[in-house]
Amino acid sequence: MPLGELLWGAITVGATPISMGGTPRPLVELCWRAALAAASLEEDSSGRWAMTDGYRRLDPSEKRAVSYFLGMTQAKIMCERLLLAPHLIHLDAFLAMIGQSARTSRPDLVGLSLPAMDVTIAVEAKGRMGGRVDEVMRKAKEQARSLPGVLSTSSALRVASVASFDAKRRWTAHLEDPPGPVRPLDSLTPGTLLAAYYRPLAAALLQAPQGQVSDDEAMTIVQLPGMDLAVGIPAAIVSIIRTLPLTGPIAAGRLLEAGAALLQAVPARQFTSRDETAGPEEESSVDPQEPLRPYTGMDGVYIRPGPSWLGSPR
Repeated sequence: MPLGELLWGAITVGATPISMGGTPRPLVELCWRAALAAASLEEDSSGRWAMTDGYRRLDPSEKRAVSYFLGMTQAKIMCERLLLAPHLIHLDAFLAMIGQSARTSRPDLVGLSLPAMDVTIAVEAKGRMGGRVDEVMRKAKEQARSLPGVLSTSSALRVASVASFDAKRRWTAHLEDPPGPVRPLDSLTPGTLLAAYYRPLAAALLQAPQGQVSDDEAMTIVQLPGMDLAVGIPAAIVSIIRTLPLTGPIAAGRLLEAGAALLQAVPARQFTSRDETAGPEEESSVDPQEPLRPYTGMDGVYIRPGPSWLGSPR
């Protein structure tokens, strides 16, 4: 897994929180998400991502919090790789955005599969300090069965995802699809899901000082403060998000209008090779073995680590 892909998963997973009346997804949050993943994982001699000594030195309560975040990150990466589902949002964050009471359960992820956006992907993600145990997977499958679907999709897939470290300290994933009926959530449609996904990411980039923003017709790119890392979002998506309030609930009509525009702006692309996803630069000229090569997710979000990451995991 390239470093850029790891950072992409950490930065974009869940697209939450959206502060009700406060600052949504500040740039500094993007920084700590990237740094936390890079501080916890490194490539071992076999090319697998493995536990760092920094993670190992954490006390148990710190490890639980970091493991939860790593579980979310890995679920995001695996859903893109295996299910072509890069757009995952926290259900509770979506409910808060439309002014509904959030559920009392742990945040669950919902998304859509590409290219047709006609399959709902509902994910219960868990992270473990040690190896996976059957009881953790049983609980994850039970919670995944209760997740709602998206209106107007033809089918649904529920995923129980558990990420953990094995006996060799390697980062591993285990995914299962529990059976059971799906009850769609009336307000969750493909368009509104995309609006909920891109809103906090675009809001963070829109907060950047003008000198940190590189804006052209194709991509809005921001250099993260204090980090040798740039993040970009397609300019067309940023323009649509600008029409929405960046904090607090959104009226149903405005959300539906923005969602319809996003469905036009996010093309239903066919993906044959991950290396063929192109960022705003000529990535084909970059050595494919280069650990710092830019990475563009299937959601169009662009990640470009700089030279200072050479001492970080690849």
